[in-house]
Order: sequence, then structure tokens, then C-alpha cells
Amino acid sequence: MNPQINKVTNDIQKTKEKIVELQALLPELERKKVDLENTEIVRLVRKASVEPKELAGFLESIKPPRQTTQENPEITAKD
Repeated sequence: MNPQINKVTNDIQKTKEKIVELQALLPELERKKVDLENTEIVRLVRKASVEPKELAGFLESIKPPRQTTQENPEITAKD
């Protein structure tokens, strides 16, 4: 077989293996990101010395109003 075809075929196989490896790694990286974001949020809240009730009230006050869907006005749209 042509050496160039062999090289490209090998590159394709290596690329497919790398894709599988990265797809397996991605969920773990996303979980770590969420964990780090959560840790940062907790750090900021503690630094601000905010009571849980105050924080809950603040978060509720900045929450956008829920909108209803056009198909069924009784069902509210979710983020």
C-alpha cells in the first residue's frame, strides 16, 4: 500500500483514540470546574459575612421573574 495512505490511516486511528480519551476526560473536568466555582462562591459569601437569610433574600430579589410558555400558560419556562 502507498506509504502516504498508511500514514494517514495511522493518523486517523491515533486521532480517534485521542478523541475517545478526551471525551472520557471532559465530564471529570466539568465536574472539577463546578466544584471550584462552588468553592469560590462559598468563599465570597463567607468573606462578606452574610447571614443565610440575608443571602436568600438578596438572591430572591435579583431573580428574574418566571415567564410562561405560549403553548401552556400554566407551565413556566425553565432556564
